[in-house]
Amino acid sequence: MAEDFQITDEMRAQIGKESEPWEYEVTTTSVRMYARGIGSEDPVHYDVDFAKSQGFRSIVAPLGYIGTPVYVPGKNDPTFGFPRREGGPRLNIPFRGLLDGGTETEYFDVICAGDVLVETSHLADLKLRESGRPMLFVTNEAVYTNKATGKVVAKQRLTSIHM
Repeated sequence: MAEDFQITDEMRAQIGKESEPWEYEVTTTSVRMYARGIGSEDPVHYDVDFAKSQGFRSIVAPLGYIGTPVYVPGKNDPTFGFPRREGGPRLNIPFRGLLDGGTETEYFDVICAGDVLVETSHLADLKLRESGRPMLFVTNEAVYTNKATGKVVAKQRLTSIHM
């Protein structure tokens, strides 16, 4: 029963278990579409020549956009497109409710159109809290590496709240 839920040793053993890598593409079209979606009018997100005149390799991905996962039929979620990878943590969570607990992104380099990023993720933390009923906070960390340079360009911490 969800009311009696406890984090088990089996669940804690999943912490740190890394997923297989997945490629994310950063294209001119996706950068422009994301920039439009957030209401940016900065030409550095739209005009390749302008971006290059400012010292960038191509148009610059707006903050919050870290590419689009490469879609492989049968290996990605057909609705949301995120990869369903082998490996990585598997949790048997009995709760039906789910909330977005937030995303923190730390950047280490500029991401530009034409970049291919390789992402790996792992379960970073599990916390059980009570607020009238049990809530499980699941935190995953993702690391994005530029495939061409091998440099880590961003890290994200994503928290989901299951209740």
